[in-house]
Amino acid sequence: MNAEQKQKVMDLLGQEHVAVLITQGEQWPTGTMQAFAETDELDLLFIMRSGTEKHQNLLKHPKATVLVDTRDVGKVATFEITRAAFQGEAGEVARESAEWERCKALFLKKNPFEAPFFGAETLRMMRIRPRRISYAAGLQDSFRVEL
Repeated sequence: MNAEQKQKVMDLLGQEHVAVLITQGEQWPTGTMQAFAETDELDLLFIMRSGTEKHQNLLKHPKATVLVDTRDVGKVATFEITRAAFQGEAGEVARESAEWERCKALFLKKNPFEAPFFGAETLRMMRIRPRRISYAAGLQDSFRVEL
């Protein structure tokens, strides 16, 4: 991924607060729309309660897809939206670790409305490390990269 491509992806991630997280269950894929945050390395951070279907899916089947788009501000009918699909592998951020605190700060800076969830002992944070990114802005600007 070159610097221009990375900047386009970072710009998209920076303006959106929710993404669709798709996980693989035993029988069915599960999609949930939820708040996320991104790191400078393009890792995507999600919080969830332990025991939820998506959390269990990610522990058993760590490959996931994340969809982010600007349909909330774009013109969907004429494809004037920016969108990206991230395919990657999930790992849990260890609670009470320095990495947890760093990721929590990133997450809350972007999504301060999620602060109440951090009081729950059952809260878990998952990091999706992208391996493939497919990006499109309108009909003319698109790319796919393997990381």
